[in-house]
Amino acid sequence: MPPFAARKDRFRALAGPSGLSVASQAIGVAQLFGLLWRYGPSNATDAYFYLFNLGSLPVQILVVGVFYPMLLTQSRVSRRGALWFAVGAPLCAVTAVVAGGVWLALSGRVDGEIPLIIALAAVNALVQSLVWYRAVAAEAGGTAHWIASVALPANALAALIVLVPWGSSTNTVVAMISCLVIGNAGLLAVMLRFDVGGPVVRNLPTVPAARQRGHWWFLAKSGTSYGGLMVVQSISLTLPPSVLTILSIPMKIVGAVAATFVNALMPRLVHQDTDSPQAAFRFLRQVVVILGSLGAFGALATKIVAPEHTVPAVIVWLWLIASAAGAVAQRLAFRFLPPSFSRITIAVVPVIVVGVMVSTQWAGFGLVALLCAYALVDAATSFLLLLSLKDRRMSLLTGGLTMSLVAIWVASL
Repeated sequence: MPPFAARKDRFRALAGPSGLSVASQAIGVAQLFGLLWRYGPSNATDAYFYLFNLGSLPVQILVVGVFYPMLLTQSRVSRRGALWFAVGAPLCAVTAVVAGGVWLALSGRVDGEIPLIIALAAVNALVQSLVWYRAVAAEAGGTAHWIASVALPANALAALIVLVPWGSSTNTVVAMISCLVIGNAGLLAVMLRFDVGGPVVRNLPTVPAARQRGHWWFLAKSGTSYGGLMVVQSISLTLPPSVLTILSIPMKIVGAVAATFVNALMPRLVHQDTDSPQAAFRFLRQVVVILGSLGAFGALATKIVAPEHTVPAVIVWLWLIASAAGAVAQRLAFRFLPPSFSRITIAVVPVIVVGVMVSTQWAGFGLVALLCAYALVDAATSFLLLLSLKDRRMSLLTGGLTMSLVAIWVASL
């Protein structure tokens, strides 16, 4: 095939997932602002973000953090093991939401329609975990379309429904979660119809590799990482109401931008048959330049328009770069480093959680410290992984990001 034709085909292959990812993430951000613009943050929005994140926790730990890398490693998970993830992740998701409801009750946050929000969040967590399971299986096989659009139907319905004046923040949250359930259920039905991820699972070995230990390393890493972040969110519930909602805004923006650039394109660069990390390294440098420029522009614009929010804007700028670097580094590590290398990043989140707990003793503890804590997870993790992958230039950059975030955190107390 002529070089121009090859480049054209490659562009088309990447443009489709990129467009889906951009649409999904943009609608997700619009949904967030649509939820807040009419009634503002409230106890109901705090409950929604907390329970939604809890419901996503088993997906991140088990499906993304363990199942996905075990599809990429040489000693792959067996079909029976894959079935365990298909059943275990949804059950754990529902359990996590119920546990979150108990914590909300103990914190005095359950009133009015909050029990209904808890019930709907549990149903959504169940369906969402099944959708992610199939999308991740397809991603491991090199198909990026499903993971790029995994949240698109649910986010689109929810973004439309929040435009309706429901009379209160609580009613709006109930309507929005209901649409998330409908959107995810519809996508799951389509996935079942087209057997998304099915061929990848059926091609797995019937018997697991002898002396397979990788899943324990992946589980330890993802469990401490995502579990520790939920501890930080639980601590944020001890602050005045709506702090968690405000914290969720930059979290959503950073996650959306990173997913747009990384989730849509990385499955084409790192999958079960990838034999070199060089294409992903080049991609990482391009993403860093783009996100660094966008973040710098955003921080400068914030300083001009709303100078009181300059520090959070700078943190988000650094976080954008760290998040993209971490996402790329994680996938490269799954493919090119042995599972035992996960041990070098296991301590990152526990150290940060301890730092948050200690910081609560200072009067200045608040949103800035929490933002730094979240950003540090990506910055420190990407630094350690890129150092192990021998990418000295990017490890130097992420090391600088780590030190900068620590300095901002300490200065805010």
